[in-house]
This record gives sequence, structure tokens and C-alpha cells, in this order.
Amino acid sequence: MPEVTVNSIRDGVILALSNFFPTMDIFGEYIEQDFNAPCFYVKLLTTSHDHELDRRYKRSNSFDVHFFPAGADYNREAHSMAENLYVALAKVNIDGAIYKGTKMNHEIVDNVLHFFVDFNFLVSTPKNEIKMQTLKQEGNVKNG
Repeated sequence: MPEVTVNSIRDGVILALSNFFPTMDIFGEYIEQDFNAPCFYVKLLTTSHDHELDRRYKRSNSFDVHFFPAGADYNREAHSMAENLYVALAKVNIDGAIYKGTKMNHEIVDNVLHFFVDFNFLVSTPKNEIKMQTLKQEGNVKNG
């Protein structure tokens, strides 16, 4: 199982957006004060790490992809972009492996599209090298 990190998932989401929308500006760390719309801002909302079985853990990363429309008809442009994001983020290539976007939904708040998507996957911890020790066993038969 390849090592997947929070940053590799985040980078994969940004790369998927840049491949699908090559002419659009995409911000990941912060958004410039005087940015030019249309553009994206990728925000990692939450990450969880839950124990599953043995050395396996389930990781969940929830993203909010902001889209800032440029046209006068913000809602129409935002809903059209949401339709594209459902396709662009359905499967994301991260370090050669495909991860599926889940729980996708969107809303428009103050003329900004908020597109929510989760990426869930399993990680495992390294196997502990426990060496067996020797055990001396003796047995006696008792009469009586």
C-alpha cells in the first residue's frame, strides 16, 4: 500500500483541477488579495484517522473547493462549474493510484461556489518485528 499523506492528497486535488481547467488560477495556501476571477481556492477542511483492523487505519480528508465566478450571472456560472467539478474530482490520481471523491455536494454562499468532496483511503502502520523467545517446558507424571 503506497504511503499517502495529507499533502499528497491535497496536491492531487490541485493537480486534477489544473489538468481539467488549465487556464484557471488555483490557490492552495492562501488567496491573493487582488485575485482575478474566475479562480479556485482549495481548502482542506478536516482530516480524520480512525483505527480499523490490526495495523490498518481509515483516513478521511474533507475539502472545500471554492470557485469565484467572473460573470454577472454568478449563480448560473457557479452551478455550471459545479457540474464540471463532479466530473473532475470523481477520480483523482495521487502518486500513480486512483482515489475516488465521495460525499460530493455544493452550495453557493455570497456569490461563491463551495464544492465539498471527501477522499477516504486506508493506511497501514509498519509491522512490528517481535522475536519469539525460547520457552523451556518440562512435564512429570505423578502416581496416585
